[in-house]
Amino acid sequence: MVYCYFVGKFKEKRLEQLTFEFHKRLLALWPVTIVQVLEKPKEILKLLEAKCKKGLLVSLDAHGEKKDSTDFTQWVTQSSQDLHFFAWGADGPPPTALKVKMKSLSLSPMTFSHEMARFLLLEQLYRAGATLKGHPYPR
Repeated sequence: MVYCYFVGKFKEKRLEQLTFEFHKRLLALWPVTIVQVLEKPKEILKLLEAKCKKGLLVSLDAHGEKKDSTDFTQWVTQSSQDLHFFAWGADGPPPTALKVKMKSLSLSPMTFSHEMARFLLLEQLYRAGATLKGHPYPR
């Protein structure tokens, strides 16, 4: 199972609509749950501590491990663990989040807004699901 935690609210409505459109498409391929999380460090820490026992925590970070779409697809579709992706707000993860062990993943060497990163994550998950199902989208 794949979970995406989006910390903070969308400010740009068009990106929010695009993100949820991809989520809708994604659900036709495989289950991905989106959870919107308030930017409250204590609550985020509780969430991280609860989820670290239930799968692999993945922090989206510009300086994280770099994967191309093929490697990402292979990694996501072959994971034996639940994957919990955390897309942080504009200020990145709160200092309390650094207490919890997480894999760090970069979506691109370029810098994108946190709202754009959410969309990019869902697009890559959609691409992975489409590849898994033999859908023509990844071409």
